[in-house]
Amino acid sequence: MKTEFFLTKVAKDWHESNLSTIRDALRDAEAATRSRSDKVADPLLDTPNHPNIRGYLRWVLVQRCLELAVKGGRFNGITAKWNNRGGVSVLELHGQHTVVTPAHLSTSDESPRESIYRRDCRIENEVCPLLTGWGLPEESAPEISPLRLLLVHGCGDEEFAYLRAYTDPDNRAVYRTLSNNIMLLHAPVLFSTLDTESVMEPQIGLKEAVTVRTASAE
Repeated sequence: MKTEFFLTKVAKDWHESNLSTIRDALRDAEAATRSRSDKVADPLLDTPNHPNIRGYLRWVLVQRCLELAVKGGRFNGITAKWNNRGGVSVLELHGQHTVVTPAHLSTSDESPRESIYRRDCRIENEVCPLLTGWGLPEESAPEISPLRLLLVHGCGDEEFAYLRAYTDPDNRAVYRTLSNNIMLLHAPVLFSTLDTESVMEPQIGLKEAVTVRTASAE
């Protein structure tokens, strides 16, 4: 019942229509990144730092494309807010039960780079009532902290995007997968209680179902 309660809340924010909008915004951002960082068209960009230029530009444009999708009414029940921590602004997509931020990965099994913002989000998730599974009936439920999700995405050898809940403040490789690959147009995006890997040490609540990825140090 705890898992069903958790997944139902998440799915209310991120049903298939909203996930399809994410997919389209990510593709718009990638096309915009490529057109604005073409070192053939602009030889001044042809330096060993070109991947860094493209990476920073993608980080900016993904957030902007998601924000424009919100402003254009393409999301249902989702608002966009900028969170400024330490001089860096991060776009947050706010639903009723979740807050989503994008993070680009080179591969789908890579761990997101560490930041104060992401660690703070993992700390919040560790004690989030949605993860511990308690809840009152909808009409009498008190206000609770939203679940912090990462929209991990990439387009190298594989085009992928997943919603994940990272839950361990001290280990950025521990997460709960909440969607199939959003970028697969022909495949329905389903919320599932199944996990891709077993966990060595069971933990309370939904942490029994976390996925652990081992990544090399960045």
